Amino acid sequence: MLFDDALTRIAAIHQQHAIKCFLAIEALKKRFDWTSEEWVQIDNLVYLDEPEFDCAILNSNVIPFDTKTQRRHWILSHGIYPHSYFTMQEWFQSAQTAEVFDYYLEQCLESNQYLGHNITILFAFKESWELVESEKQRLRFIERFCEFVTSTFYGNNFIAYSVEQSFVPDDTPDKYKILKDCLSNPGFWGHHLISLTWVLKKQYELSGDQFNQLISNIQLQCHWRYEDETDRPSIDTRFVGTVSSDVLEAYCRKLLLNSVSNLHQITLSESIVFLFSQEWIKEEERARLIDVLAFFSKS
Repeated sequence: MLFDDALTRIAAIHQQHAIKCFLAIEALKKRFDWTSEEWVQIDNLVYLDEPEFDCAILNSNVIPFDTKTQRRHWILSHGIYPHSYFTMQEWFQSAQTAEVFDYYLEQCLESNQYLGHNITILFAFKESWELVESEKQRLRFIERFCEFVTSTFYGNNFIAYSVEQSFVPDDTPDKYKILKDCLSNPGFWGHHLISLTWVLKKQYELSGDQFNQLISNIQLQCHWRYEDETDRPSIDTRFVGTVSSDVLEAYCRKLLLNSVSNLHQITLSESIVFLFSQEWIKEEERARLIDVLAFFSKS
């Protein structure tokens, strides 16, 4: 998958995942020496889930009317299209991009959203901004980012559940304990593990309070009382044998190449590969990561 391909993929249901998948595939390519045909097969998991929209909405330095800065978030919060596109274009032109990304990071800290797409896709957009090289890519990026924030923030995606009565949060969040909670309940297609991975990757960009809040949000989701059984998968398998990088690769291959379920096969695989490589992960936790790969490869 090329970066340009990701920028032309739009959400089929709610939020666009193509950019996050693009980054995950690039990370996996650094770990696994697979054939070009196999990588094309993995790319197709994205193409099957998210339609291509190869049309230009925004034009370089052309905004057809005077957008009002003071009404920016009113326009975006009401999802007024195509006005929202031009409002976002004006924001990117008039401010540092850090201001835009930080605005929505603050929203993530204030609202714990189901599946964690608010923070993981936001981080993916922020990371991929560094890959933008041409004006065409910049404009397509702004379009996709605008679609993401209007569907995700401003109270448009608030789904939360009651918390298990037995759950007592720690005064100081502990990433080791939270990893165990994520492994006990990975969530729908491993989203708790995917969220934890992204926050760990971006810890160096966050203040201590921001990091603690985000991992606390993930832990809380692990203890939500979900109604749908797909949100609380029962993974009762136990890997028997020596846990190694070769075993990890074999199970990633099985998940990514032996079935066609959805694009979460990509982001879950990459998240597990990342966690597996962390020095602080214990052997029993690495084995549990293999269990998660094995479980979803059967889904």
